[in-house]
Amino acid sequence: MARPVTMRKVLLALLLPFSAAPAQLAKSDGWVDGARHKPGFVTVAPGVRIHYLDFGGTGEPVVLLAGLGNTAHAYDDFAPALTDRYHVIALTRRGFGESSHPKTGYETPQLVDDILAALDRLHLGRVVLIGHSIAGEEMTLLAGEHPDRVSKLVYLDAAYDRVTADSLLDAAFPVALDIPSRPEPGKADTATAAGYVAFVHKTRGVNIPEADIRARYHYDGWNEEITLAYNSVGVETPNYRAIRAPALAIYAVTDTITQLEPWQRSDREHAVGLQQMIRGNEQAERPSRVQFKKEMGHGTVLEIHGGHHWIFVSNRDEVVGAIRKFLEGK
Repeated sequence: MARPVTMRKVLLALLLPFSAAPAQLAKSDGWVDGARHKPGFVTVAPGVRIHYLDFGGTGEPVVLLAGLGNTAHAYDDFAPALTDRYHVIALTRRGFGESSHPKTGYETPQLVDDILAALDRLHLGRVVLIGHSIAGEEMTLLAGEHPDRVSKLVYLDAAYDRVTADSLLDAAFPVALDIPSRPEPGKADTATAAGYVAFVHKTRGVNIPEADIRARYHYDGWNEEITLAYNSVGVETPNYRAIRAPALAIYAVTDTITQLEPWQRSDREHAVGLQQMIRGNEQAERPSRVQFKKEMGHGTVLEIHGGHHWIFVSNRDEVVGAIRKFLEGK
């Protein structure tokens, strides 16, 4: 049964932009995105347009889906590594970046319909789907219900049973942990887009593509309506057994405090609580890896210990190598 879960709230806290209302932010400072891609829009529903980036390349189409709160630009530094053998396109889901921001339509089935409509408008038949984080839910539903549209799947720290994980997190943390709060940007950090980019890079510890951060800075800020929409939507236990396509799930596994984000690993005062958090998260996440191996008919799991949730940024070369090997059937 679908229900609002803590895991969704965790994702919102981790992935959505920091608190900063777009109306209060400075306009463009003249920065130019140097990534090689062709932008465009496709209408996927009445009054709803999806922004996409075509990174070029020839061969089998590969469609990249961003994590919650991010945009197609999340793949600016990653997509070019695949264009020698594949035609690579990235999508920004409704509610973020330059895509339309309707007040409704954030249930997973509607997001899947958006993807299918985008594939049709772009004249893409059967594609490889690669998705980060929350995109895993859209990928699983799409591949299970529309097997003719998916040739292979790659989950980038995205193949989780968030219903079960939430229950396990509740059991692991019956009492709130003594851990530091995520740092919020000050006025100086949000005064300019460049300042905001620097703040995100410093606090996250990985160089998320600048165009993605700037897109969120200019178009999203902290979108309260979208936050409420995602919080109110339940998640389903993934039905991996319905998927016929081969799938690769790449997981980022945290073992020690030194592998956490900078603001966490530098906080010695809360070291005990952070270590408890790591152990509890592993207890909640490990069953998802086991479930994927067991239920996915043609599934492969790769664990990257010490990798960041943005695994395709923190461990880009290793992830690219694993994906190429998987797609080429080696």
